[in-house]
Amino acid sequence: MEITILILLLFVKSAIAGLTNLFVGLGTRKAAVKTEMPKLSLSMPFTITEDDIKAYVSATGSKPVEIDGHRPTKALFLTGTTLPAMLLLLAKRGSPIQPLGCVNVRNTFEILRPSLCTLSALRSAEGAFVLATLESPARIVKRGVELDLRVEIRVKPEAGSDYVTIFQQVHTMLQFTKIAKSTPVSRAAMDPEFQFRLASMHATGHLGIGYMGPSEWARFCKDYNIIHTSGLAARLFGLPGKIAHGNHVVALMLKETLGPKDEDPDAVFRLEVQFRRPVTVPTNLDVHTEVVESGGSLHTRFAVAQGVKICVQGKYW
Repeated sequence: MEITILILLLFVKSAIAGLTNLFVGLGTRKAAVKTEMPKLSLSMPFTITEDDIKAYVSATGSKPVEIDGHRPTKALFLTGTTLPAMLLLLAKRGSPIQPLGCVNVRNTFEILRPSLCTLSALRSAEGAFVLATLESPARIVKRGVELDLRVEIRVKPEAGSDYVTIFQQVHTMLQFTKIAKSTPVSRAAMDPEFQFRLASMHATGHLGIGYMGPSEWARFCKDYNIIHTSGLAARLFGLPGKIAHGNHVVALMLKETLGPKDEDPDAVFRLEVQFRRPVTVPTNLDVHTEVVESGGSLHTRFAVAQGVKICVQGKYW
């Protein structure tokens, strides 16, 4: 409860600052764009509760057994349970990121030690903690500055051993700011990571998100950003209406496309996601997938679209 209150205060503070800038014009003085980030990190104990599982099930319609049964589902569950650490990092003094002045454009999830990421193993892990870190340097792109926030779960595999990272996610945030035309733009940001064409992919399912869907996901992950909880507030910030959480869209997509069981539950798992367009709720979306060979392994690529417009895309292997 204390963490939820702190996160809500963070968004209230950010909302006040954002609305002040919007209506009064404060904070518009031009400043040099910096890419060297301050050294910011935060750690907190990590635990999984029955309430976490129930909240995930309520938000996605998944069954509890599916959290342990599929590595993709487990990755989305773990990122939701660790998200408060990232949000609290944003609230730290010196953080260059304003939650209501940025958007999440990409995420990378990795399950590095699958045997230590089962629900039973995590519940019994003594001293497990989450470490959130602001990476440096940032990258200059056309619309502003991209920053990476790394969140890791660390545990001791056995008594007396050193801590190891068993799961990690990198949240890439775009902080909007004016960039001079003469400013060099990051080559990594200019090159698209995915080249998806819906015509080459199979239409494999549909998913719907109701108006209260973002509120359900917020109760799970504690991301109460007002663009996800209030249509009016979202419109005040230039959005068409209440916006779904990107990871919620991915979690619902996985529920629609995953088979009855994980073919290789003990293998290291990686999921990369790119958020291309905001998803306004309520909505119905189409899911497209294809399996391709890359680097000697099979990758499942997916796209979640409204008609011919891709909103979320990614791949996992």
